[in-house]
Amino acid sequence: MILATIISVLISVPICDKELKDTLSYSIVETSVKQSLSLERQASPVSTLYLDQLEDRLIDSPKKLSAVIPNLHIPDYGSAMTSSIYLRGFGSRMENPVLGLYIDDIPVLNKNAYEMEMLDIRRADMLRGPQGTLYGRNSMCGVLSLSTLSPSDYKGVRAGLEYGSANTFSARASIYGKTDKGLAIGGGVWFRHSDGFYTNALNGQPCDPHDGVSMRMRIEKKLNENIYLENILSAGALTQGGWPYRQYIQETGQLLETSYNDICAYRRLNVTEAVKLRLETEKYTLSSISALQILADRMDLDQDFTPRSMFTLTQIQREAALTQEFVLKPKADWKKEWWSWQSGAFAFWKYNRMSAPVLFKQHGIEDLILGNANDNIPEDISGGHEEPLAIQENEFNIDSEFAINTFGAALYHESYFTLGKFLVTAGLRIDYEGNFMNYCSDAAIHYRFLPTMKEWKKFRTIYEGMVDNHYVELLPKFSVLYESGDFGGYGKSSIFATISKGYRSGGFNTQIFSDILQNMMMNGLMADLGVYLDNSSTAVTAEDTAYRPEKTWNYEIGGKMNISKDGHRFSGSASVFYISCRNQQITLFPPGKSTGRMMANVGKSRSIGAEAALQYSVKDLVIDVSYGYTDARFTAYDDGNHDYSGNRIPYSPAHTLNTRIGYTFRFNNNIFRNLSINADCVAAGRIWWDEANTIAEPFVAQAGADAVLGLKWLDIRLRMDNLLNQNYNVFYFKSVGNSFFQRGKPLRWTIGIAIDI
Repeated sequence: MILATIISVLISVPICDKELKDTLSYSIVETSVKQSLSLERQASPVSTLYLDQLEDRLIDSPKKLSAVIPNLHIPDYGSAMTSSIYLRGFGSRMENPVLGLYIDDIPVLNKNAYEMEMLDIRRADMLRGPQGTLYGRNSMCGVLSLSTLSPSDYKGVRAGLEYGSANTFSARASIYGKTDKGLAIGGGVWFRHSDGFYTNALNGQPCDPHDGVSMRMRIEKKLNENIYLENILSAGALTQGGWPYRQYIQETGQLLETSYNDICAYRRLNVTEAVKLRLETEKYTLSSISALQILADRMDLDQDFTPRSMFTLTQIQREAALTQEFVLKPKADWKKEWWSWQSGAFAFWKYNRMSAPVLFKQHGIEDLILGNANDNIPEDISGGHEEPLAIQENEFNIDSEFAINTFGAALYHESYFTLGKFLVTAGLRIDYEGNFMNYCSDAAIHYRFLPTMKEWKKFRTIYEGMVDNHYVELLPKFSVLYESGDFGGYGKSSIFATISKGYRSGGFNTQIFSDILQNMMMNGLMADLGVYLDNSSTAVTAEDTAYRPEKTWNYEIGGKMNISKDGHRFSGSASVFYISCRNQQITLFPPGKSTGRMMANVGKSRSIGAEAALQYSVKDLVIDVSYGYTDARFTAYDDGNHDYSGNRIPYSPAHTLNTRIGYTFRFNNNIFRNLSINADCVAAGRIWWDEANTIAEPFVAQAGADAVLGLKWLDIRLRMDNLLNQNYNVFYFKSVGNSFFQRGKPLRWTIGIAIDI
């Protein structure tokens, strides 16, 4: 049946001319069921990129939007699992993001799936500033809404081949059309391979090879005069290396080559099945979005990132999530002249079964367990032995198993009041979230105390229990937009002011459990020998497994402008903002030679900043400029060991800049349609790498260029990034007392063809 449907679509697809597809890319469509107002009337900054803009610049993943959108920074480091997002000064390297991601109105609940192939993305809308009233959790700094091609609006065949640096190859193909019975069906598949850009100097092998495939199928049907159905199935699978970290010797400033002896790899399978229903009555429209999301992944990590055999982590997740949302709106004919509104309800449940064993190897046992224990054994009972305590095993596992349930429900409402030239928006969301985590960590070893024991003695440590979090958040929003004028009929402008609240979910630390058990084991061994250690000031305890939500208030004023006259077009927006944050979440490493990391609430912070985006075009010349500035600092910081109040928040750049200029040459013949040549510059910095503000990355600009030659049936594209081959760092961290950097990718090129028929 499915095969017959696809064949029917293939037969019925008409040939579309290029001009139609260009018009489609910029057509005015409803970008989200939640957007009752046009983006131009939103009282917040919005950045939009269309299909042809994304494809011409080879923006094929969310990470490549970094700095193209003001104050957005998504560093490309680690692996696809590492989708760390920083926006307006806030963000984190792990757990919940500060940016919500929606694909065709479906929320992506696990940020491990944020890194993906952007196949047939019709438009990307970035709403900056807290969007908590409509979107709730994890949208405290903004929402990225991606809309894919709809077979109801677009009919045709699309395909592309690309080849570039590091033996990177990708191929994609998709088809959209309608059957004779009014069933609209479309979808595509994308495959990518890369040998990788980094090499492990220890074995000469590439660190970051990549193979991935993704697909999407979208079916749409008008069931009757009142009900419209959409079914969207998407899936992706990848296997890759990663984490090409280089040890940094801070005393000398030397950056060593990437060199580690254990495997670093990541594998992921994710599937999303969604059903969207729209019921239209005489007065109202009721939309329902139901989704099932499944994610299964595995991370293998050499956690010390050195040639020594210290310890490795294997993290396996099996996650399933259900989401349901209802949105009710009045139809256009039933909206009052001065008042419109929308109301909604949202619920979700997510279950994650995680296994995260840490394998301690010879050097890890010697340095982290035996070294600490033997240093604390009094000389009077050591029997003259320099290392009186011995462990029989050359390696052993600290096994950790977790079962995490996360669930929530919300009700929200927004009203829109038109009072002359004023548009007033008032909204409120009531958001409840609960979390339960059952955990069990255990390890067993055989030890001897050489002065008194002739035989090995088994010693087992178990740490198990349950922790939970529950919280209710009220997320109000109030904004005023004034449409100030039309410039004599050549355009329009507006100014706005917004007050809104957002929050980022709390959660549990799982990667810290190896430290907890390691400390328990060492203390237990010593207690078994009659030596009782007092390390209460530095030891990680069960209290560190949970952290609270991060909450922000955003205050913003700005303006927008669109002018068109005599072929000249100018559009722009600018805003300034102040964000106050409580329960600031920061990724911390426990003191000393620790093995894990943890999220903690360290105090309060604030962010002051400004953003501007401008576009000017005349005939075939287009100039784009976007700039963001952020001064984000701790106003109160106390992690129990340091006070960094007044310091800059790490990992988020103070400046982001994107400039692009392009010109299109048009030809009037049957072979060549046009030639588009573009040059751009993407820059970010200064970035502080630690809370103490002792080490930073300067402002770094990368030049790029692309050209698109349009033929009758296809486009030929060339794209080059980091043209000047800049050396720069994209990430810094510490592990087992050592410092590490990851270098950014070098100069790279991609050439390809794209077919649209």
